[in-house]
Amino acid sequence: MIDPMSIDLPSFLTSWYGPPSQPATPLPDTCSWLPAPLREWYGVSSQWTTPLLTLKRMRTPEKIVPLEGRAIFMTDAGDTIWAFDVDDSSRVYEGQLHEGWTESTERLSEFLIHNALNEAAFNAMSRRACEQMEEARLDQILAPMTEVSFGGWQWPRPGHRIFLGDGLIADVGPAMEDHAPWGNKPGFMEVQIGSNNPALLSYVDEMPGIDWFKSGRSR
Repeated sequence: MIDPMSIDLPSFLTSWYGPPSQPATPLPDTCSWLPAPLREWYGVSSQWTTPLLTLKRMRTPEKIVPLEGRAIFMTDAGDTIWAFDVDDSSRVYEGQLHEGWTESTERLSEFLIHNALNEAAFNAMSRRACEQMEEARLDQILAPMTEVSFGGWQWPRPGHRIFLGDGLIADVGPAMEDHAPWGNKPGFMEVQIGSNNPALLSYVDEMPGIDWFKSGRSR
């Protein structure tokens, strides 16, 4: 497995999105209370005009405020929210609006790397997705990649994993049943593979019996 803390975030972003297009935007002094990994993320990510997050949204630093011991820094299009602990900013919590919190097994530094790779899998120039893949086919599909040993999180449901290869990223998790109560479908997985080089995905296109949904972002 790949140690997530061995991944240099600026180098990864440069390899995936190209060289930075502008200088880093300095944070105002009022944001000095934010944890260092989060301040570093804002500084690094501000160097790209290409959106680095499409599934979730980081709050602007000025709008992060402490509330009942936690400070929400990220949301998704639904009701999922993420916060750090004000007293121990390395601790990350996942939750739903107006509901309880679950502490992540990942510390903030690891969580931010995990989030960047998760977003990259869905924010590539060429993507392949299958919502219900037979689990028995995963070894063949993931052969060019190695799992990153993230501690794991709950979103969008527990059990998602990240795999990284040369020019390839995959997000793999349990497939959802197609009926209520929307539990995990036994024997099937949801697979998303991204690459900025379409040729690198030719090996999955040649696999018989898989109905891939193909998409990608413009350059």
